[in-house]
Amino acid sequence: MLKQYFLIFTIIISGNILYSQNNNSELNNLKILFEKLEYAKNDTSRDSVNTIISSDLKNFISDNDISELQEIKNLSVLISEDKKVSILTWPILYSDFTFKFYGFVRYYENDFGRYTVEKLKDNSEKIVNPERQILNPDNWYGAFYYKMIYKKYKKNKIYVLLGWDGNNDMTNRKIIDVFYSDENEEPTFGKNIFNSQDGIKKRLIFEYKEGIFMNLRYDEKKDMIIWDHLSPSNPNLKGHYEYYGPDLTFDALFFEKGIWNYIPDVDLSK
Repeated sequence: MLKQYFLIFTIIISGNILYSQNNNSELNNLKILFEKLEYAKNDTSRDSVNTIISSDLKNFISDNDISELQEIKNLSVLISEDKKVSILTWPILYSDFTFKFYGFVRYYENDFGRYTVEKLKDNSEKIVNPERQILNPDNWYGAFYYKMIYKKYKKNKIYVLLGWDGNNDMTNRKIIDVFYSDENEEPTFGKNIFNSQDGIKKRLIFEYKEGIFMNLRYDEKKDMIIWDHLSPSNPNLKGHYEYYGPDLTFDALFFEKGIWNYIPDVDLSK
């Protein structure tokens, strides 16, 4: 009997070691692929390497601990506070100085009691009036997400996302978006919860001059999303975002009863 227990224990340990080795091998391979993507010499090579990354990454997400992927340079891995949603994004800078974004979302489906993985397809340049559109993984306003904020109001769970878009050689963008599962448990981006100076919007997009830094962050102590207010360098240039930059004032959103409410000209010293 003791020999049988020892044999079973040995098989379990050996299996765990083999799984760990395979897992490490997959992780190391992904690290190498992202390095190849970063140093690819042309767009054809970038797309070729990225196709392999997308395939290998989806396999890894389906079977492994996603947090291990946080080691990979140029890959953002955000895991929600309730562990129900994980979003992975990464950028590609093309030779014409435009960016395109790629990613996956893994979310928990309560009806089926399992996680589902969906590929994100950047369609931002074709989306008309994006601040007022409800989107999905197949029609995504692409961004490199760097912060996820989990909020719950009544039975509704929302995952607010702060992101960056390099856009082109003239302007950059910062984005406040939201991910959630709709009434049919379909993965969805965009919701009428952002009360801006221009009315209720489904997401907020800020565009400003290339080479200028715009701060968009979540302040946990204040429980507010805070950002640099943007203005044109000359009032006559209103709407020409390649001339926009921070004007040393700050705006914010605070969460109340399911809505993020706009606060202009916030005093950050308080």
